Amino acid sequence: MRPGVKRLYLWSAAAALLAGGISAAEAGCVRRVINRSPYFAVASRNGGPSVGIPPHSSRSIRMLAPGRVDIAAHCAARGPRGRLVPVGPPVAQDSYTFTAILDRCYYDLGLMGFGQGGTEPFVLNNPRDGDLVVGPFGPACPPR
Repeated sequence: MRPGVKRLYLWSAAAALLAGGISAAEAGCVRRVINRSPYFAVASRNGGPSVGIPPHSSRSIRMLAPGRVDIAAHCAARGPRGRLVPVGPPVAQDSYTFTAILDRCYYDLGLMGFGQGGTEPFVLNNPRDGDLVVGPFGPACPPR
């Protein structure tokens, strides 16, 4: 094989590897929904399946492309297997849009577009961009 052709093949292989690496670096972050309340939180991303976050725990969610997170806080009770489950209608709920650009993910907050914010009891982009915290709030659920 001629040296010029061999060099062309090497450059083609390098370009293919680079292009493969770039496509693997698509948008996406793993962030947390942190439940610091006595309520049972339920979150879903882009209208998909929901994930339960029991009181005083957290769950990871993957933010792939710009989208929306729906969050609700319910009273909690012990289910038939002894685990906490959400009961009754939500005592608080909201929806938030988020942006995911490469490895930078955050909830959109009006004109500024970034920073911390949210509506009680939900705090956005805290402790880091893309995290959502359900904080302690309001009246307690009735005893069960």
